[in-house]
Amino acid sequence: MNEPTRRILIIDDSPEDCFTLRHYLSQNSDYPVIFSEASLGEKGLELCRTFSPDCILLDFQLPDMDGLEFLSELVDELGSVSYPVVMLTGQGSEAVAVEAMKNGAQDYLIKGKLTPENLQRAIDNAIEKVFIRQKLEEQHQALEQRNHELQTFAFVVAHDLRAPLRAINGFAQVILEDYQAELSKDVQHYLDNILQAGTRMDQLIQDLLTYSRLGHQAVRLQPIVLCSLLEEVVQDLAFSEVEYSLNISSSLSVIYSDPTLLRQIFTNLITNAFTYQRPGVIPKIEVTCKAQDNGLLASVADNGIGISSSNYDEIFEVFRRLHGQDNYVGTGIGLAAVKKASEMLGGRVWVESVVDKGSTFWVNLPRCVKDAGLVGIERTST
Repeated sequence: MNEPTRRILIIDDSPEDCFTLRHYLSQNSDYPVIFSEASLGEKGLELCRTFSPDCILLDFQLPDMDGLEFLSELVDELGSVSYPVVMLTGQGSEAVAVEAMKNGAQDYLIKGKLTPENLQRAIDNAIEKVFIRQKLEEQHQALEQRNHELQTFAFVVAHDLRAPLRAINGFAQVILEDYQAELSKDVQHYLDNILQAGTRMDQLIQDLLTYSRLGHQAVRLQPIVLCSLLEEVVQDLAFSEVEYSLNISSSLSVIYSDPTLLRQIFTNLITNAFTYQRPGVIPKIEVTCKAQDNGLLASVADNGIGISSSNYDEIFEVFRRLHGQDNYVGTGIGLAAVKKASEMLGGRVWVESVVDKGSTFWVNLPRCVKDAGLVGIERTST
């Protein structure tokens, strides 16, 4: 078995300093070290390609460039500082040290304070940091790929389920309409149950399709007349079958956001407010929008059943329902879609609630308001 070695690239124009570095590492290393040296930054960049070092010892002040410029050149060439780098300088400077770390160096040492021990420790730590970073990047990429595959799978499955489901609903509807006189009450009841279950399933599939699309679509920012969008959302929901009070108040006229994502947010929050109402209580919903720190702060408040504080986080999980279908219809996807859409816009959503009093859902979307002083609307629907 070959004995492990370390390949160290020294980029320094001082022969004396190069000798000291080689000497320290040769006497303090637990394994053989292979050295390569460059007195110029350009030569060092070339050796990065041909020598493939395990660690670079980089002098801050080189004849043709400084250490920060070298790191910048390395990023331009490789896309990142993928090699462990320990910056060396004759004089200590906290500002230079901070810039070196920002630009990709893992450590920063002053030559006059070098010892075999702290040099070896700095190299070991630099190599370990880069190794951990690369592993985390690989895991992140793998997770992103798996999430993409899951979203694609959910989209395909949901899409393919709709055709047979529509056939089931269609045949059940035909039987009820064309053969109702020949059917017993029990059979009619069973067919009604099939149609109701099919309708719920169709809504679940539609919500799943919408949620999976959120992971695939690009965010497209454009000017949006907020008042018009809110009124369109309410009209599309068409809550004409129930008595309710809905008030929309906005001090904003135009915001810059993605209309599809924004529509998803308000549609699901207003639907949620209508759904979870207390029996015998007329639904009262307040939608408010205002500017906050160049962003949009929106709230949807209701007088419904409320939510226990212990459930604040879990209600935003996919398919998470606190109540059964017998009490409140729903798919358990709406609030998860709100959370996902808000995060895609760089914002967040949270809830404040009192059980048996009502809930207020808040959405904060940063950097989307340019004309915060423009007049919006005040509207009440009953």
